[in-house]
Amino acid sequence: MVWETFETALTGDLRPRLRSLSDRVPRVAELDPYRIAMNRLGLDEPTPAEAALKARLIRGGYRSRGVLADALLVATVDTGVGVWATNDVGPLRVEGMDVVGATLRVRVFAAPPVPVSAGSVTVFALVVPGVSELEVREALWIVRDALAA
Repeated sequence: MVWETFETALTGDLRPRLRSLSDRVPRVAELDPYRIAMNRLGLDEPTPAEAALKARLIRGGYRSRGVLADALLVATVDTGVGVWATNDVGPLRVEGMDVVGATLRVRVFAAPPVPVSAGSVTVFALVVPGVSELEVREALWIVRDALAA
Protein backbone atom coordinates (compact mmCIF):
# COMPACT_ATOMS: atom_id res chain seq x y z
CA MET A 1 0.00 0.00 0.00
CA VAL A 2 1.15 3.50 -0.81
CA TRP A 3 -0.39 6.57 0.80
CA GLU A 4 0.29 10.29 1.02
CA THR A 5 -1.28 13.01 3.17
CA PHE A 6 -1.42 16.65 2.09
CA GLU A 7 -3.44 19.82 2.61
CA THR A 8 -5.95 20.84 -0.05
CA ALA A 9 -8.82 23.27 -0.37
CA LEU A 10 -10.64 21.00 -2.86
CA THR A 11 -11.24 23.86 -5.25
CA GLY A 12 -10.79 23.96 -8.98
CA ASP A 13 -12.44 22.59 -12.07
CA LEU A 14 -11.27 19.41 -13.75
CA ARG A 15 -14.18 19.18 -16.21
CA PRO A 16 -12.04 20.21 -19.22
CA ARG A 17 -9.56 17.47 -18.35
CA LEU A 18 -12.38 14.93 -18.01
CA ARG A 19 -13.72 15.93 -21.44
CA SER A 20 -10.25 15.42 -22.90
CA LEU A 21 -9.93 12.00 -21.24
CA SER A 22 -13.35 11.00 -22.59
CA ASP A 23 -11.95 11.23 -26.12
CA ARG A 24 -9.03 8.89 -25.40
CA VAL A 25 -8.95 5.13 -25.35
CA PRO A 26 -7.39 4.08 -22.02
CA ARG A 27 -4.47 1.72 -21.96
CA VAL A 28 -5.58 -1.78 -21.13
CA ALA A 29 -3.12 -4.49 -20.22
CA GLU A 30 -3.65 -7.93 -21.70
CA LEU A 31 -3.58 -9.36 -18.20
CA ASP A 32 -4.61 -6.64 -15.75
CA PRO A 33 -2.70 -7.19 -12.49
CA TYR A 34 -5.55 -5.63 -10.51
CA ARG A 35 -8.06 -8.06 -12.07
CA ILE A 36 -5.78 -10.97 -11.15
CA ALA A 37 -5.33 -9.70 -7.57
CA MET A 38 -9.05 -9.15 -7.11
CA ASN A 39 -9.84 -12.64 -8.43
CA ARG A 40 -7.32 -14.16 -6.01
CA LEU A 41 -9.05 -12.30 -3.17
CA GLY A 42 -12.43 -13.64 -4.30
CA LEU A 43 -13.69 -10.24 -5.47
CA ASP A 44 -15.76 -10.61 -8.62
CA GLU A 45 -16.39 -6.97 -9.42
CA PRO A 46 -14.85 -4.59 -11.94
CA THR A 47 -11.46 -3.10 -11.17
CA PRO A 48 -11.53 0.67 -10.60
CA ALA A 49 -10.27 1.26 -14.16
CA GLU A 50 -12.87 -1.12 -15.62
CA ALA A 51 -15.65 0.56 -13.63
CA ALA A 52 -14.56 4.00 -14.87
CA LEU A 53 -14.46 2.82 -18.49
CA LYS A 54 -17.89 1.18 -18.20
CA ALA A 55 -19.40 4.37 -16.74
CA ARG A 56 -17.81 6.39 -19.56
CA LEU A 57 -19.25 4.09 -22.23
CA ILE A 58 -22.74 4.19 -20.69
CA ARG A 59 -22.78 7.98 -20.18
CA GLY A 60 -20.87 8.95 -23.31
CA GLY A 61 -18.09 10.59 -21.31
CA TYR A 62 -16.68 11.07 -17.86
CA ARG A 63 -19.04 13.10 -15.65
CA SER A 64 -17.81 15.52 -13.00
CA ARG A 65 -18.66 14.50 -9.43
CA GLY A 66 -16.63 17.14 -7.59
CA VAL A 67 -12.99 18.12 -7.71
CA LEU A 68 -11.66 15.31 -5.49
CA ALA A 69 -13.64 12.55 -7.22
CA ASP A 70 -12.56 14.01 -10.56
CA ALA A 71 -8.87 13.99 -9.52
CA LEU A 72 -9.15 10.36 -8.40
CA LEU A 73 -10.83 9.47 -11.71
CA VAL A 74 -8.14 11.23 -13.76
CA ALA A 75 -5.41 9.29 -11.93
CA THR A 76 -7.22 5.98 -12.38
CA VAL A 77 -7.82 6.54 -16.10
CA ASP A 78 -4.27 7.79 -16.73
CA THR A 79 -2.52 4.96 -14.87
CA GLY A 80 -4.98 2.09 -14.47
CA VAL A 81 -4.34 2.26 -10.71
CA GLY A 82 -7.35 2.69 -8.44
CA VAL A 83 -6.87 5.60 -6.03
CA TRP A 84 -9.03 6.42 -3.01
CA ALA A 85 -9.13 9.29 -0.49
CA THR A 86 -9.97 9.76 3.16
CA ASN A 87 -9.63 12.45 5.82
CA ASP A 88 -8.01 9.85 8.09
CA VAL A 89 -4.53 11.28 8.70
CA GLY A 90 -1.64 9.04 9.52
CA PRO A 91 -0.33 5.70 8.44
CA LEU A 92 -2.61 3.35 6.55
CA ARG A 93 -2.04 -0.38 6.31
CA VAL A 94 -3.67 -3.51 4.94
CA GLU A 95 -5.00 -5.97 7.52
CA GLY A 96 -6.49 -9.07 5.92
CA MET A 97 -9.08 -7.78 3.45
CA ASP A 98 -9.28 -4.25 4.91
CA VAL A 99 -7.46 -0.95 4.57
CA VAL A 100 -7.06 0.33 8.13
CA GLY A 101 -6.13 3.72 9.58
CA ALA A 102 -6.71 5.51 12.88
CA THR A 103 -10.46 5.89 12.20
CA LEU A 104 -10.75 4.08 8.87
CA ARG A 105 -11.60 0.47 8.13
CA VAL A 106 -12.74 -0.27 4.59
CA ARG A 107 -12.54 -3.36 2.39
CA VAL A 108 -9.70 -3.38 -0.16
CA PHE A 109 -10.70 -2.00 -3.57
CA ALA A 110 -13.74 -0.23 -2.02
CA ALA A 111 -14.18 3.50 -1.57
CA PRO A 112 -14.38 4.80 2.01
CA PRO A 113 -18.03 5.47 2.93
CA VAL A 114 -17.42 8.90 4.46
CA PRO A 115 -17.20 11.89 2.10
CA VAL A 116 -13.86 13.65 2.16
CA SER A 117 -13.76 17.33 3.07
CA ALA A 118 -11.12 20.01 2.54
CA GLY A 119 -8.11 20.15 4.80
CA SER A 120 -5.84 17.18 5.35
CA VAL A 121 -6.55 14.53 2.74
CA THR A 122 -4.88 11.14 2.53
CA VAL A 123 -4.85 9.47 -0.87
CA PHE A 124 -3.97 5.81 -1.10
CA ALA A 125 -3.63 2.97 -3.57
CA LEU A 126 -2.71 -0.69 -3.45
CA VAL A 127 0.45 -2.17 -4.90
CA VAL A 128 -0.26 -5.59 -6.42
CA PRO A 129 2.08 -8.09 -8.10
CA GLY A 130 2.79 -6.91 -11.64
CA VAL A 131 2.45 -3.20 -10.80
CA SER A 132 5.50 -1.32 -9.57
CA GLU A 133 5.39 0.99 -6.58
CA LEU A 134 6.54 3.76 -8.92
CA GLU A 135 3.39 3.35 -11.06
CA VAL A 136 1.24 3.53 -7.95
CA ARG A 137 3.10 6.61 -6.69
CA GLU A 138 2.55 8.22 -10.11
CA ALA A 139 -1.20 7.84 -9.61
CA LEU A 140 -0.96 9.60 -6.23
CA TRP A 141 1.15 12.37 -7.77
CA ILE A 142 -1.48 12.89 -10.47
CA VAL A 143 -4.14 13.38 -7.78
CA ARG A 144 -1.99 15.81 -5.81
CA ASP A 145 -1.08 17.75 -8.96
CA ALA A 146 -4.71 17.95 -10.10
CA LEU A 147 -5.81 19.24 -6.69
CA ALA A 148 -3.02 21.83 -6.63
CA ALA A 149 -4.00 23.29 -10.01
